Amino acid sequence: MANARAQSAASIPTPTGLGAQKPKYTPHGALVLEDQSRLSHSMIWNWMRAFYDQNGIGAWSNGIVPNFVTTNCCIAKMYANVLFGFLKDVLSPKGQAAFRADLSEPIYIMELGAGHGKFSFLMMKQLLKMKEFFPKTEAKFPFKFIMTDFTENNIKFWRNHTSLKPFIEKGLVDFAKFDAEHDLEIRLILSGKTLDKHTVKNPMIVVANYIFDTLRHEAFRIYEGKLQEALITVTSERDAEPDLNDPGLIRRFRPKWTYRNVSHEDYFTGRQADLNPILARMVKRKTLRNSSILIPVGGLNCLRNLIELTNGRLFFLSGDKAYNHESEMKGLRDPHIAIHGSFSMMVNYDAVRHYFESRGGFSIHTPYQDGFKVAAFVLGARKALVSEARLAFMQSLKSFGPDNFSTLQRGIKDMVQNPSLKLVLSLLRLSGYDSDVFYKFKQFLIDKVGHPYASEKVQQDVRKDIAEIYDCYYPLSKSKDVAFEIGRLFMSMKDYKSAMEYFVDSLRDCGEHHVTHYNLGICHYYVGDFASALSSFNMSIEIKPDYHEAREWRNRMAHKLNTMGNGSGAVARK
Repeated sequence: MANARAQSAASIPTPTGLGAQKPKYTPHGALVLEDQSRLSHSMIWNWMRAFYDQNGIGAWSNGIVPNFVTTNCCIAKMYANVLFGFLKDVLSPKGQAAFRADLSEPIYIMELGAGHGKFSFLMMKQLLKMKEFFPKTEAKFPFKFIMTDFTENNIKFWRNHTSLKPFIEKGLVDFAKFDAEHDLEIRLILSGKTLDKHTVKNPMIVVANYIFDTLRHEAFRIYEGKLQEALITVTSERDAEPDLNDPGLIRRFRPKWTYRNVSHEDYFTGRQADLNPILARMVKRKTLRNSSILIPVGGLNCLRNLIELTNGRLFFLSGDKAYNHESEMKGLRDPHIAIHGSFSMMVNYDAVRHYFESRGGFSIHTPYQDGFKVAAFVLGARKALVSEARLAFMQSLKSFGPDNFSTLQRGIKDMVQNPSLKLVLSLLRLSGYDSDVFYKFKQFLIDKVGHPYASEKVQQDVRKDIAEIYDCYYPLSKSKDVAFEIGRLFMSMKDYKSAMEYFVDSLRDCGEHHVTHYNLGICHYYVGDFASALSSFNMSIEIKPDYHEAREWRNRMAHKLNTMGNGSGAVARK
């Protein structure tokens, strides 16, 4: 059965090229690729999809798209606390009645646009740490996780990722190809089940970080109380652009904006007609008499479909670059499109809030206007019946949120020239034992934790920290080899057996490297396994024949297989 699709508001043609058309130029000589288009119909959104489809996991593993703020253990713990609170709300006696919950079915937790999959992995890890406190249901676990994306390349990556296999084996996770703007059903790949308004028996939790900012928008301004639509003209500085589907155009296009008067009463049509009241409210606000407005129509299309799919029982937790307050929209300015590999636009959470409130729902927001925003939008029960989730949101996100943590760890790294070991360990523990934070401070830890700098008690504590860090490690980029660096840390503590385990994992996850084999050789030497040491040094030289240090150690092993030798055993880094 083909995926059910929502009726699109308008037909959006796929650009192919300027062809035989006579090129058009701006007065300043820029090539016009698209002239005065409604923003949501612009060709630029096709480039966005092509960018993620072509780059796949490389969009993140190669560092093209920044993602730390939404893919670390700290934010995963914050979100997991809120999700766990909502699970308790739904499965309480009053919650079961209000949400019409079915205890024989799991509550689905779905991540939209899971991308590389790391954040889904971290949220599942954090939720399972609370297993002892799960509400009682007929199922072994009260929830099932669904990782979704619109491109099959990412789904293939998840299915083969070693970190996700334990969750697959437990039946805790499933995958789905899902177009956030259009699909009305979710077809699960592993179980073969289709989720739609007839089969979803419980409220659904949906998590979406940095998703709405990359979906289609409409742009407006209110000029002296009159609503005007922003039309985009897309230009290029090149003389010719033969392929208008090329996502490389993201790096070189320039938008120009013009405005025309429109009516707030009937601007949106069809299924999107429910957005006109949002425009009407903004036009009527005296405080917005001269203001610039973005409406996240792609995100609101997604929410409309999810509300239908869940029969109006939805807990939507979203983090994004966003406006929480209408005061942030004051002033006349052109829409801003930020370029960072792909591109993004500010998300109007205030509009989303009114969309939910018009359907009897409510929302919770982080309080600050600057930085990364988080909001929860809820439908299906009165606010008083969602007390556990609201409490968790207040305690986990309002006073010290994801953006605060990201700023803190970056500030310590960049501004504290000689941090104490206690400070770095405190940051690691505050992070929820995040592997990226560990990687940023790896050399400091290797220098300070080894003998004779750290006491035995401190080293034992560090071993516990490392176990937690590695438990939450999700290999993504071969250039960020966390297992290798942990191996070096254990070498600095002269724990060569433990170091070897991590070097073996490094070879598995990040591939063959001459330095990894060299360090394995050193470890084998110090535990008295000289034959394995010789084999490791030989492998290192095979990969890099001119690796001088490995040649010296190989010669030593060849001549002194039955003696301890006098080598320094220096820890090599890549």
